[in-house]
Amino acid sequence: MVERWVCQAQRYAAVLVWVPVLVGVPLLALHGGVAQIVGQVGILLVAAAAAVAVVMTGRVAALVVLAAAVVAGSTQGEGWTILWGLLAITAPVVLRGWPLAATIGAATVGSAATTWVAGDVGDAFWISVAGVLLAGAATTAYLRLLEANAALRRTRAELARVAVAEERERFSRDLHDLLGHTLSVMVVKAQAVRRLVERDPEAAAAHASDIERIGRDALVDVRRAVDAMRALSLCDELEGARQALDAAGIRAEVVPFPGQLPERVDETLAWVVRESATNVIRHSGAAQARFALSDVDGDVELSVVDDGVGGSAPGAREGGLDGLRRRVAAAGGRLDLDAGPEGFRLVARVPVP
Repeated sequence: MVERWVCQAQRYAAVLVWVPVLVGVPLLALHGGVAQIVGQVGILLVAAAAAVAVVMTGRVAALVVLAAAVVAGSTQGEGWTILWGLLAITAPVVLRGWPLAATIGAATVGSAATTWVAGDVGDAFWISVAGVLLAGAATTAYLRLLEANAALRRTRAELARVAVAEERERFSRDLHDLLGHTLSVMVVKAQAVRRLVERDPEAAAAHASDIERIGRDALVDVRRAVDAMRALSLCDELEGARQALDAAGIRAEVVPFPGQLPERVDETLAWVVRESATNVIRHSGAAQARFALSDVDGDVELSVVDDGVGGSAPGAREGGLDGLRRRVAAAGGRLDLDAGPEGFRLVARVPVP
């Protein structure tokens, strides 16, 4: 509760600072006997308390009490007209639209009537009317500007939060794509070591050396990923996919793109090659796979086809491809999958800017 009051006081400090000023002026116009002066002081105390309550609680009931105190004060004669200004600058805290316009209008009319009854029909009359009207309008504009700035800050904070969440998702996706492929290759080579350790120790030792090298490379890649994900090369990934598939006993055919690709397109398709090779090794049970790049109506199309029947149901392979779809879509392209009894086909199509 205290924290909320402090927040309200800071937010509406421009209104609160005028409360003692506008309530203090009528103190100079106290008149009459003791009882009348006590009554006048009571009116001012109620007006001040109600104005503060409007700001601190945001309740319309407090504004009604303030309006009643202002009306009562307006009957006390000359010097009390300024209380209508207190009502005009306080109303924008809790009112909006037509209720606010009506309240400021009523305060302006009340100020005019009080000044007229007091006999000030010259410049004082117009100064009083214009002062109350302008005070209400200026306070309204100021408070709405504060609210707009607060909304802008909230929007910026939300955009920053969303940006952080998207970056975390991107990093998680990239790390999955990076390590998923590497670990799959290491598993395949570890299986080869187990098969060859007795029959062909030299070949087993070569695979073991590859596991060590791949593991060290993975450590380097992870360190790079912590700072910023490294840009992949389509050419390197095609060669890496061919080697990984060969190590898994899958015959690989690679048809590279004949020309040079923009960096973003090259990197996007490199990720597709990496994830596709991982899926072929993990899920396909294929004997052969083909990676082919071609130009289709100005777009670059990468097709990955294998003859495996393992995981022919799309769900068996799509677990790691959701992030890949988003990556391709971010580059303006699309990713299509087709699984059937004759094998699995993945097609990524990315426009060339």
